[in-house]
Amino acid sequence: MANNTGFHTLLPYVEKIREVMVVENPVDINHIFEEEGIRLLKELGWYGSIVVQYSDNFDKKIFEEVKEYGEREGLKIYTGVKIRAQSPRELVRYVKKFRNKVEVILVEGGDLKINRQALELHDVDILSTPELNRRDSGLDHVLARLGSTHRVAIELNFKQLLIKKNPYDRARLLWAFRRNMRLAKKFDTPVVLSSGAESIYDIKSPYDLRSFLNTLTEDPVYSKTIMEFPYKIAEYRAYLRRENVVRYGVEIVEE
Repeated sequence: MANNTGFHTLLPYVEKIREVMVVENPVDINHIFEEEGIRLLKELGWYGSIVVQYSDNFDKKIFEEVKEYGEREGLKIYTGVKIRAQSPRELVRYVKKFRNKVEVILVEGGDLKINRQALELHDVDILSTPELNRRDSGLDHVLARLGSTHRVAIELNFKQLLIKKNPYDRARLLWAFRRNMRLAKKFDTPVVLSSGAESIYDIKSPYDLRSFLNTLTEDPVYSKTIMEFPYKIAEYRAYLRRENVVRYGVEIVEE
């Protein structure tokens, strides 16, 4: 009879490795609106997609079409809007305008005043590209702490890395990614990684993005946490939008 003692000894380690490697319900953040792209996302292994429109070109009908595609292909669709604001006051106004229209609100960063205002608002979910058009990473200890307090995630946008033609610019962006992750990890600030895809040619699989994260973090457990956070954000906001939910944990129950 075969001796399975060795296998049973290794089993706890195998289960631990599986826990580290398997990402539960991976959700991408992108600008994919076509049925072909939705189908490809599903085929590549994504559970869902946060489909993002820009605030200055918002069209509710587009979301309705994408949700129909998602239902046909078996891909969970969440709606998002990325706000481009010229001032903190304008940002606050846009957040109020869109908060009840979509699940996820992103803010395009870069300007330090915009970065700070976004991280101070509970109704903002993600600060996107805080390093945009900057020579630094767009974050410091104070801003990272604000993101932790208000649970605003810092986005690492893979598309931004791909569009950099100059090797020096790519190296600087990678440096900004690493620095922002170190700050986020230190202060327990959420981090998300998005493909930022705008066409089917930009779409990446969750395994590709996970591998990229592993090279940045050198910590597969932390990479897994980052990969799973978009789903947590989207589900939390979808829950709050239910008609019977007053606020988190408080629901109206009919007898």
